[in-house]
Amino acid sequence: MRHPLQAQVLLTLAALGALACRATPDQATAAKAAREANAIRPVRPEWVTIYDPQRASNGYTLTLHESRIPVLLDMNGRPVHGWPRARIKSRVRLLPDGSILGIGLGRQVVEYDWDGNKTWEFATPDAIPHHDVLRLANGNTLVLLLRNGEGDDTLLEVDRAGKVVWSWRAAEHLGALLPKKPAHPSDLTHINSLQELPENPWYTAGDRRFRPGSLLLSARNLNLVFVVERPSGDVVWWFNQGLDRQHEAHMNATGEPRQGHIQIFNNRPAAFRSDRQSEILEIAPSTDKVVWRYKAPGFFSPTSGLQQALPNGNILITSTRGGRVFEIDHQGELAWEWAPPYEPVRALRVAKNACPQLAALAPQPERAVTPAEGYRFVDPDAYRFARRGARQNVLIDGQPHTVLAGDGGCGEVLLPLAARLDVAYGVDRTREPKTDLPSPVFTVRVEKLGSESNRGSAAPVELLNDQIGAGSEAWRKRSLSLEGYALQTVRLCVEVSSPPGAAERFAFWEQPQIATGNQAEHVEDPALDDLTVEERAVRLEHLKSLGYIN
Repeated sequence: MRHPLQAQVLLTLAALGALACRATPDQATAAKAAREANAIRPVRPEWVTIYDPQRASNGYTLTLHESRIPVLLDMNGRPVHGWPRARIKSRVRLLPDGSILGIGLGRQVVEYDWDGNKTWEFATPDAIPHHDVLRLANGNTLVLLLRNGEGDDTLLEVDRAGKVVWSWRAAEHLGALLPKKPAHPSDLTHINSLQELPENPWYTAGDRRFRPGSLLLSARNLNLVFVVERPSGDVVWWFNQGLDRQHEAHMNATGEPRQGHIQIFNNRPAAFRSDRQSEILEIAPSTDKVVWRYKAPGFFSPTSGLQQALPNGNILITSTRGGRVFEIDHQGELAWEWAPPYEPVRALRVAKNACPQLAALAPQPERAVTPAEGYRFVDPDAYRFARRGARQNVLIDGQPHTVLAGDGGCGEVLLPLAARLDVAYGVDRTREPKTDLPSPVFTVRVEKLGSESNRGSAAPVELLNDQIGAGSEAWRKRSLSLEGYALQTVRLCVEVSSPPGAAERFAFWEQPQIATGNQAEHVEDPALDDLTVEERAVRLEHLKSLGYIN
């Protein structure tokens, strides 16, 4: 059992764990382990940017360090335990005996004990397990998977011996809820969360649709959450009002705050062209009424994400694309925030006595973290200039570039603190007209917009005006300060005056990037270098099925 004062050991997580479990007399193996260990960043307490011990729901936070290694953090972001030998792709859950259950990097779901020994696995050679896995009240495991050659998801209930005791296939039960012309025929349902319904006031009052033990599911590509009755497999309730690629449908149990209500992480990727805000919905399923919602400028995760109802009535939110995990009360006030330099994955708050090993820890003193006056985290997707469809890949003078699809464009964005606009632009000399035409002029303008109720704007300010003439440097990069517009909504416009008469386009803007010290990074994990060929293929298929890559 590890004492919290030994947390420094865990600051290398996979580092020391990988060395301990992989070191052999073979020098090449030892050297490889050392390289992996040194490449993985430590977990740092300073990633906790806000913490109010009196208002937060105190406990430990279970998450995946750099999207792979399970770790438990205290409220000040200090690691108290980790599983460096575990190979987890996405969801990880802590079990009452201190084990963890998760989705392996290959085609299997896996269980590890507190000490990191693999104690159980269920292989799915003909399917990809994805998004969620659940230990049921009867001790069996619910596995969510997409079989080879099928476009809809399947659920399997598996006992400890690996025997399938119940199965359910979406296309056989959703009926009229399936679209006649699906937008994603190879990934029709894209179920992304599982819950076994708890005791709840609706069932107690006689509504049989919400029988404890039935399954609450979220199907992202159908914009649908629904309840499946077991063992019949019938869909007995559904909700689809205003949903847009949602995640994590979860009902609060009897005795918990806001009992019986279902909370949903509504991603709203379509909001990129409007308010750029995701939302947390809370609905009363007996009436299908939205009884509470949380939206805030700067909270935007167009894919992924999770919310968790906490014992004190607060809500823990994982804004994966936003690069942070944060806790709010029902007035929307922040009580805790964790902002690592990578995209966090489905963090869950667990009680200090969630398992015997945690209960035995002597906790370190908790320290309040109060941000500097004016601090505010803005999720990176809230200030991304252009999404897929507005840009294209081209070769310019033989070098690959991701450029805007047109001669420019504008975007309304909420800027973070200490922001700058990084731009690259220029001409392709191989396409440049040989005739004597005016040289292209590249401009960047910013205009400060008014409040949501008053959409007037200040006069635009020109940040860049640059002409690229014949014989001059063909490709240029500039960093333009936006600090004077911190935490304000602005309209940013980039344009190039393409000369008339050119036979083809030859002047380009590279995808503009708004950068800040608080921005989460997209990190390639060097520890993935030891994946097998099969695991690499499965990981690629998984990312494609999630829509993260083409």
